Amino acid sequence: MMNKVLRIVMAGGGTGGHLYPGLAVAEALGRRVEGGGLEIVWAATPRAVDQRLLRVFGDRYVQQAVQPLAKSIWKWWGFWRGWRQTVKYWERSFAANRADCVVALGGYAAGPAAFVAAKRKIPVVLLNPDALPGLANRLLMKRADVVVTQWALKEEFTRGLKGKVKMLGCPIRAELLKKDRAHGAMRFNIDPAKRTLVITGASLGAKTINDAFLRMLWSPTIRAAFEGKSERRGGGVSAWQIIHLAGLDQEAAVREAYKHWPEMLVRVVGYCDDMASVWSVADLAIARAGASTCAELTACGVPSVLLPYPYHKDMHQRANAQELVNAGAAVIVEDKKRAELNAVAIQKALQSLLYEDEVRLKMVAAATAVGRPRAADEIAGEILALQGRTACKHAG
Repeated sequence: MMNKVLRIVMAGGGTGGHLYPGLAVAEALGRRVEGGGLEIVWAATPRAVDQRLLRVFGDRYVQQAVQPLAKSIWKWWGFWRGWRQTVKYWERSFAANRADCVVALGGYAAGPAAFVAAKRKIPVVLLNPDALPGLANRLLMKRADVVVTQWALKEEFTRGLKGKVKMLGCPIRAELLKKDRAHGAMRFNIDPAKRTLVITGASLGAKTINDAFLRMLWSPTIRAAFEGKSERRGGGVSAWQIIHLAGLDQEAAVREAYKHWPEMLVRVVGYCDDMASVWSVADLAIARAGASTCAELTACGVPSVLLPYPYHKDMHQRANAQELVNAGAAVIVEDKKRAELNAVAIQKALQSLLYEDEVRLKMVAAATAVGRPRAADEIAGEILALQGRTACKHAG
């Protein structure tokens, strides 16, 4: 327990993939630091997802001016101006009220606060949950005191870090593990006895995944599985239902596509902030392979068909997905960016997964074996331990 208020700056934002791990760590710190002895400040962005998730923090949510590094040389001035403005902000802030630690959540929005903190000898903990670190994280690794990873990184990324890398996992919120199947079924008004396929493209949805699955709706193979007409091994009927997280922009089109399906077989949701209920009923998922999604799938023991985001230059989601494949928890379908090609590949993957319980159960066991549901608590412990080491160093 701390005698003074512990001031932690969570730096990063712009996507749920950056913010949700930070929220999980903040939650874990709150459980460990009692009596109002914790202050969390968010160094984030003005983007809609940041405002939705962080507005409850009031004036402790800083909407930074920093921008992503543009590809066009003509836009570099905007990046540099935003960078300098944000760096100056944190120089003034840390001079007036020194932080005890900066937790860099990755990406461009994490850079300025972590950069200033390192210069001022404020401890920096970097969360790098992707199998391939991005440019911003590769730069931050050199300044961080601790680098937390979800998987073992290649030596080319860890060379020279002198034992700073700790493979603790990607933090997830504790609530993701607190809801059971009955609760989740009630939340979505679905049948708890039926198997549930979850289709998700993360918080914004994924058009290529949506379009591909919608092309499959009239496939006899798919219809048979969801109408309970296909015999599964060992007898009985394999009946499925769908929760389709479409994304707000695509919700109407996806809902329209299902209009000829029986109403009780499908739940179309534009945006869901209750993934605990989603994963509690999921028997199989079709999803992207963002680091947080992979962490949730493994922690919750959900088998998956993963379509890594195909537009990143470094294809880091492909590397994330491969980690789950190597563990036996997922299969990869390469996103070809064309609905007709993706539909054929997804259906091929589903032909065994929808009908063979044994295959899915092995994947459940594999996912659970590599899941790290306590990552947030372990990272919170590392942050507090780092405070103790820093205090001892200063005392010495």
